Amino acid sequence: MYIMVVLMDTALVTRSYLETLSSSELFALADEYGIDIPDNLNRRFIIGELLEAAEDMADSEKDTIQIAESMPETIDLPDHYNETMICAIMRNPVWCYVYWEISEAERSEIRHHPAFESVVLRVSFLETAASDRPTESFDISVALSDREQYVLLPSSESFCRIDLCAEFRNAKPRLLAKSAVIRIPQGCPEISTVTMQKELSPIMQLSGLDDLLKTHYQNHRHSFS
Repeated sequence: MYIMVVLMDTALVTRSYLETLSSSELFALADEYGIDIPDNLNRRFIIGELLEAAEDMADSEKDTIQIAESMPETIDLPDHYNETMICAIMRNPVWCYVYWEISEAERSEIRHHPAFESVVLRVSFLETAASDRPTESFDISVALSDREQYVLLPSSESFCRIDLCAEFRNAKPRLLAKSAVIRIPQGCPEISTVTMQKELSPIMQLSGLDDLLKTHYQNHRHSFS
């Protein structure tokens, strides 16, 4: 038990102490340190190996303490980076998480513009990832102070881009930033092709899909094509 205490406190491992230990105790201590000692090795060499291992461990403990002391306890990230940008990420196959930022200078200019009306997220659907002209789009009004929004995307579309725009009276909307084009995950064809008017097969009725479709339609009817 005393050997284990010495192992935990390397400052107590001295030559004079090690010389008081029996050969079997020295072998046991070397084993605790992870030192492979041949059975026929002289006691002096065993003590030397143990002293060297204790010194290495003490140096390692000092380095660890210095590193821990030099590291800050917490790192405070800024609330914003004073740039105008927008990013869209699919949270799951139907919900898209959108976050954005407007620089302080541009925010102040928009806020004090006499014709300013609102900020909108323009959700545009594209045929391919390289398409420039959207096949369809809709707007979501957000407050100038907002920075994030969840958007429900219909599974009938394949690609989407979300633009951050400022709208003004009697003027074209100003494009502030646009996200990268994202792919909308496609669901199971047997389910995605089902509509509220289409009669379900017996196996689909047993699965409870009819009730699921009705609940989804009641809560998210704008996602139905």
